[in-house]
Amino acid sequence: MHQTAQVNCLTTKTVRRSRVILCLALLLGVAGLSAQEAERLQRPNLPEGPKVAKRFETTDRVWPEKPGEMGICLWKDDKVAAVSVTVDDNYAPDVPWWFEMSDTYGFPVTWFVITRNIKDDGNAFGGTWKLWQSVLDKGHDVQSHTHTHLHVDDDDWQDIEWEYRESKRLIEEKLPGHRARFLAYPGGKHSDKNDREVAGRYYAGARGVTGVIPDVNSLDYMGTRCGSGGALDNPKASWADPRNILTPSHRAYRSWCILLYHFMKEKPENNPFFEFLKENSDVLWLARFGDVSLYGQERDTATLKTVANTSEGIAFDLSDEMDDQAFDYPLTIKLRLYDEWQNVVATQGEKAVEARVVEHEGARFALVQAVPDRGTVRLTPRL
Repeated sequence: MHQTAQVNCLTTKTVRRSRVILCLALLLGVAGLSAQEAERLQRPNLPEGPKVAKRFETTDRVWPEKPGEMGICLWKDDKVAAVSVTVDDNYAPDVPWWFEMSDTYGFPVTWFVITRNIKDDGNAFGGTWKLWQSVLDKGHDVQSHTHTHLHVDDDDWQDIEWEYRESKRLIEEKLPGHRARFLAYPGGKHSDKNDREVAGRYYAGARGVTGVIPDVNSLDYMGTRCGSGGALDNPKASWADPRNILTPSHRAYRSWCILLYHFMKEKPENNPFFEFLKENSDVLWLARFGDVSLYGQERDTATLKTVANTSEGIAFDLSDEMDDQAFDYPLTIKLRLYDEWQNVVATQGEKAVEARVVEHEGARFALVQAVPDRGTVRLTPRL
């Protein structure tokens, strides 16, 4: 039921989406709910994948032509494409090396951890909860790789729901204030036990273990594909080269490249893929897995509506179809400013929000960070 949308930015005319859950609620006659309440029933995740019609047409970055015109940027800060570096199996001795790589090359790391392997008694391989708290403290992320990694033959193993649920429970209990909203499915033996429907009850997004970079307009958020930085300059795997996300003629152009690593037996000082990330940091959004997953699902179901557009002020409403409790990451809205506006002040509801002015071909534009369903966003000039 999604309409085709123009990217990037997604214009106000093309970004509108049908309120699927509202329609279902009304058709099924949900007892005791008004139309307004039914509309607030929002999705826990967006599972539609490559088999559905393209959600929008992929374009290069779009620059609105008239003052007050606006759209939702494909990626945060109007970046061309997104990259997430992920590490599975919480091999603790590698953590300092990953910290060094992050500091050197400027990317955050998302660890998907097996919670049963984390011990408070100084476990050499799975790490301690204190170690994983330090990972969070440095701006990285810790998410679920299940509780046992599908050790279904163990005496205490229950079922796949327990496998997903127990990991989430422990992460949120042992890392106070942190939310486990994302899962990496275990591969290998017993991987057939993985269940997308069950995972969707507990997680807002999930990552698989194989695959090529997909089209950005048909991302499968409950089974995102991943690859390896080793495909860089590999003539036998040119189809998997991460640089394709910056190649306009390639199907992966402007998409989300997810890199998967495990135990790093070799730790080279110079990594060609990491060098690629650093060299292109001006056009790549180097982000944690969860941040990109939230952004993409919000963007793909967003509605942007202009409320006011005058030289004294611009206002808009931003909403989406996602669960407001889980999906709270700001989308970047790009809008054309009036010529006399040198800078802007932006608020959403009663709170100040980030708004950065950029110039393109002699015109000024604001990149505004706004969270869907958090109130009207208002911009006024700061001359």
